[in-house]
Amino acid sequence: MNRFTANQCPHLTWVCLFCLSLITGSTLSAEDPRASATVNVSKEASKKADGARKEPKNAGALSPEREKQALEFARSHHPELAELIERLKKHRPREYRRAVRDLDTTLTRLERFKHRDGERYRLTLERWEVDSRIRLLAARVSIKGSDADQAELKSLLKQRVDLQLELLQHDKKSAEKRLQKLEKSISEMEQNRDQLVDAELKRIKRNLKKTKSKTSDKK
Repeated sequence: MNRFTANQCPHLTWVCLFCLSLITGSTLSAEDPRASATVNVSKEASKKADGARKEPKNAGALSPEREKQALEFARSHHPELAELIERLKKHRPREYRRAVRDLDTTLTRLERFKHRDGERYRLTLERWEVDSRIRLLAARVSIKGSDADQAELKSLLKQRVDLQLELLQHDKKSAEKRLQKLEKSISEMEQNRDQLVDAELKRIKRNLKKTKSKTSDKK
């Protein structure tokens, strides 16, 4: 994969800001496999995106440990993005903090999937990696627009569609399993309706008896 070269440094800041303005979009798309927003790579669009997402004055800072984990996540799954984010730390600290918080949000959501659905965690992580590479590559294409970069971008877009499909298929299977459990619960309740009513009535009477007994003891 081609990387930004030294003679592209004048463009580096706006590229960083453009990519970071889209990190939140990547974060959200990790929750919704159908999300696939069109990427606008103009400098004007990146400035508008940056201005629209100004850091709130009361934005909470991450702990050093969470910041470290967020950066390690980026280094592990998209080193080039991590490098761009770290370049902002000295010269654009506000954008740096915003980017790290967005990475932390992504990491938190992925960890939630990891503990409850390993397969969805894997697919969502792969989807985030592809989304992140698409955004960075789209910024690169806007600078030099080589045929190789455009071909790579098209390949990544195909990967994203395939991952979207896998995520939807996975969600369909999960929904089918939940539906089977619901149907089983409905069937059991229909078959045992009278027994359930009698059992609940006995429980209520037993509790009332205990309450009366305690009241009598106090007297």
